[in-house]
Amino acid sequence: MFDGTRTEQRTIVILSLMLLLVNAVLINVGFLVSFYIRYGLPFPEHNFSPFLRSHIFLTLIYISALFFLKVYKKRFRSSWDLFKRVLSGLFFGTLLSIAFLYVSRVKWGAFPTSVFAIAFFTNLLVIFKLNQLVLKIQKRIRKKVVVIGRNNVDDMLITKAHVQTERIDEIQELIHRNDLDEVIICKPIEDEKIFNLLIFLIQRSKVDVVFAPSVYLKLLPEKINGNSSISHLSTFIGRKRDIDEFLMRSLDFTGSFALLLLAGPLIAVIALWIRLTSGSPVVYKQQRVGKDGVSFTLYKFRTMVNNAEQKVGPVLAKPNDHRVTKGGKFLRTTRLDELPQLFNVLKGDMSMVGPRPERPHFVKIHKSLRELRLAVRPGITGLAQIRSFYDLKPRHKIRYDYLYIQRRSLQLNLYILAKTIPVVLSKKGW
Repeated sequence: MFDGTRTEQRTIVILSLMLLLVNAVLINVGFLVSFYIRYGLPFPEHNFSPFLRSHIFLTLIYISALFFLKVYKKRFRSSWDLFKRVLSGLFFGTLLSIAFLYVSRVKWGAFPTSVFAIAFFTNLLVIFKLNQLVLKIQKRIRKKVVVIGRNNVDDMLITKAHVQTERIDEIQELIHRNDLDEVIICKPIEDEKIFNLLIFLIQRSKVDVVFAPSVYLKLLPEKINGNSSISHLSTFIGRKRDIDEFLMRSLDFTGSFALLLLAGPLIAVIALWIRLTSGSPVVYKQQRVGKDGVSFTLYKFRTMVNNAEQKVGPVLAKPNDHRVTKGGKFLRTTRLDELPQLFNVLKGDMSMVGPRPERPHFVKIHKSLRELRLAVRPGITGLAQIRSFYDLKPRHKIRYDYLYIQRRSLQLNLYILAKTIPVVLSKKGW
C-alpha cells in the first residue's frame, strides 16, 4: 500500500514536470506564431531581437504564474477548473511580462505589445487543449463525489463523465476524507449535532453540498422558520456570491441583447405574419410569478385565437389544441413564440436560465411551485427542459428545479444554454 502510494506520487510529479517543460516550449512557440500573425515573414529585426534576448526571462515569468495558479496540481475537478487556472496564469503572466519589459524599456522597449495580446489567446488555446488531453488520458480530470445514502443519484449529476462516486452511510465518515469536491446527501438529517458537524466539515474542506429533493423539502420549513442551524448553510438558498450573481446577470443582459439584435429581422417578420394571418394583438401578455413571488408581465408571440381562455379558464395547451392557430403551431414547436421573453430578461424579470415562470393560478394549486422555487429569477430555458421535455408537469419539474437552484452558476447556465439548442431543434414537447 505504501509503495503503491509512493509510486503514484512519483508518477504525478514526473507528469507535472513534463507538462511544465512542454508548456515552456509552447509559450515560445506561441510568441513565434504571434510574430508571424503580426508581421508575417521575415520578422522585423528591430521588433524581434528584444524577444530573442528576453525569451528566457519571459518563459520563467509565465511558467511561474502558471505554477502559482496551480496549473500543475495532481487533479482537477473538471476541464473548466483547468481552463480557469490556465486563463488566470497566462493573464497574470502577460501582465507581469509587460511590466518586466517596461522596467527594461531602454533595453527591450521595441518589443511590440500587440504580440503579447495575440500570444495570450494563442497560448491559452494550445496550452489548455494539450494539458486537457494529457490529463484526461492520465485520468487526472475527475470529480470526486461522496454520496450519503443509497438512493439513485444519476439525475443529480449534471454530467456523469469523469465523475468518481463513493457511497457512505453516515456524515461522520466525511471526517476522514479530505480530497473531495462534492457531497450529495440522500439521507434525512434530524440530529442537530449532525448538522453542526456538517457545517464544520463544509467550512473545513470547502466542498459543494447538494441535497436530494426529498431531503431538501423536509429541511425547507426549518430554514424558513429559522429553527435550525440549517440557516448557516449557504447551499440552502438560491443566492450566490456577489461576483457569481454579477457574472450570471451579465450573461443574461449581453446574451438577450445580442439575440435581440440578431433576431430583429426575424421578430419583425413573425410579427407581420401574425398580424396578417390572425389579426391583433401580435404579442400576448400574461401574468406570471417571478422571483420572491412577485408577479410580472410575460411577453410571447400570440399563438392562439384571441381570448382563448375566456370560456375554458387557465388550462395548459395540449397537442392538437383547437385554440392554437395554424401559424401558432409552428411557432410553439420551434419555440419562436418565446423570442419576446428576451425583453423580460433585459428588464430583469427573467433570466436566460432558471425554473420556468408559472401562472398565479397554477402556483396556488401546486405547492411544489412555491417555496424555494421562487428564490431565483425564472428562465427561458432550464435544467428540466434539457433533461426531459418542455411540457413537464409541475410535480416532475420540481426535481430538476431544486437541483438547479442548488447548483446554479455561470458555468451551469452556459451548459444549459448550449444543450437547449438541440432540444429546440428536435421540436420535443409542446
